[in-house]
Amino acid sequence: MFNSFQYGIKILFLAFFCLICPQTAVSAHSAAVFVGSEPDSSFPFDVLKVNVWQDAEEGVRYLRLEQTLMVGREDGGNQKLPLSIHFDVLKFDPRLFSFTVYSETIDKTPKKSLQAWIGEYGLKAAINASMYLPDEKTSIGYLRKDTLINNKHKGKKLGAYFVSLPYERYAGTVPDCAILYADDPELERFFLRDERERTLENVLRKYKIVVQNFRIFDLGGNQSSWKGSRRHSIAAIAQDKDNKILLMYASNPMTIEEFQTILQNNSLLNIKRAMYVEGGSEAGMAYRNENLFLWQHGDSIMLFLRGTIKLPNIIGVKKRL
Repeated sequence: MFNSFQYGIKILFLAFFCLICPQTAVSAHSAAVFVGSEPDSSFPFDVLKVNVWQDAEEGVRYLRLEQTLMVGREDGGNQKLPLSIHFDVLKFDPRLFSFTVYSETIDKTPKKSLQAWIGEYGLKAAINASMYLPDEKTSIGYLRKDTLINNKHKGKKLGAYFVSLPYERYAGTVPDCAILYADDPELERFFLRDERERTLENVLRKYKIVVQNFRIFDLGGNQSSWKGSRRHSIAAIAQDKDNKILLMYASNPMTIEEFQTILQNNSLLNIKRAMYVEGGSEAGMAYRNENLFLWQHGDSIMLFLRGTIKLPNIIGVKKRL
């Protein structure tokens, strides 16, 4: 009874909110929400234009991917039904932008919403760094920022690492940022010719930022073996074949396998590696141009919660000076 009452309150709140804030309601429907007081011509991209890359600013492009998948019925029937997916992507040129981690435990600051992280540290964009343990502080996999460690455990089943900010002695000899796999056949490009220890561990030691989570896209375009039957929104980070870094947010609920299917052989995304960072209500993505834009909660009933979810660990994007 109490849950029904809460649900009714949410519906009433949503109806009232849509009446007094129609502009925001339209933006929420398309997954990108303006966070500010004058959402008029300030959008650096058209959130209603689909399957076309748009320039947001120098070194940043935006894509709203729309795709229909044929998925099996939940009742186990043989008939497949169409599932429409809306998929938002921000692509950054690492020559113009750098990537780092901000963490409640490492930076000695309270966990906060994506827009609060962006405001406090002057970020251009932000996304979840990784899923976290029940203590709501510790990443599920290895997470390090320079010499400070949030979690020293390397999960054997996770399989993917996001690395950035090479130490000065390695600058110019390794990529500025990358996604690496535990069995990555291209690790050779991270070693000097005379290096003896040609291991993933040696590569990770070359970077100030290391974040581990689930691999969701295998080299060669194959799907990862990681599966999940539950549908939820998804946030992920990827590297394309031109070595650009993609922040990705899928608002409408889907399974991991459906998400992988979208990534696989998609010519618009051109993905080489991808790492899952979060799912469900905690998943989100934010970008600041002249104003702040937030992707979070595809469920309209959750509209009034946008921007209130506090995260302990994020990956933040800054423009290089």
